[in-house]
Amino acid sequence: MAKTKKKAASAQRGQIITLVSIVVVLLIVAALILIKINKPSSAATPTTLAPADVVAAATSVPASAFSQIGYDPTTPSPAPIKESASLASGGLPEVLYMGADYCPFCAAQRWALVSALSRFGTFSNLGATSSASNDVYPNTQTFSFHGATYTSKYISFVGVELQTNIPSNGSYTPLDTPTAEQNKLISTWDVPPYTPNNGGIPFVDFANKYVLGGAGYNPGIIHGLSLQTIAGSLSNTSSAPAKAILGTANMITATICKIDNNQPASVCNLSYIQQIEKTLK
Repeated sequence: MAKTKKKAASAQRGQIITLVSIVVVLLIVAALILIKINKPSSAATPTTLAPADVVAAATSVPASAFSQIGYDPTTPSPAPIKESASLASGGLPEVLYMGADYCPFCAAQRWALVSALSRFGTFSNLGATSSASNDVYPNTQTFSFHGATYTSKYISFVGVELQTNIPSNGSYTPLDTPTAEQNKLISTWDVPPYTPNNGGIPFVDFANKYVLGGAGYNPGIIHGLSLQTIAGSLSNTSSAPAKAILGTANMITATICKIDNNQPASVCNLSYIQQIEKTLK
């Protein structure tokens, strides 16, 4: 009888231990689920190499797609500047971009820059990143020029990403260090009436002949879309991303043609590029 009671008591203790273990496990699972729910679904991340399929789609936009978009008069035009010294590198006119990974307007403009510049040369090691998670149009998917290289026989390109998209102690971590000349250019020309904002980014200098401040379209057009979705839309000229990105890319293309003596002719002699060139002062 005593042995039976002991067995019953032991069994009861075992059941209690089992129940306690189950409760602990359930509490841990619930806590993990809660953390996952409260965590942003797409947090800003450091620069990584862009997926090959995304790079291919953005750098090999069909000529027919560019042509169908053509000239959009609502696309912001670069402003001419009175600079006697040309900006050049390796004997070629230089296109200088200055932006930052956290910047959603930079995120939008990079898509157009990559597509336009790829008509004149070739990118290597393009990065993939997103704009900051605590800014407007958070986590907008895009390229990064940090660590990328560009080769062309017509122009040179320098991409400066000033800061990351990760906040630290109230500011973003520095990334690329601009030269004294680059700092002088942005402080001299990234001001009204040449650009909309005083010292805003993105800033693009076309061989010290033209400057362009801000994005050519509203980042909201691509906000919330994946890299693959944005890249894939570029061949669909009825899509909002294609109209915005390629319209801006055509404006950038015409500006580059303006500074590099209209080379290559296969791009710069296109009728809609010539039409845009005529609008540039």
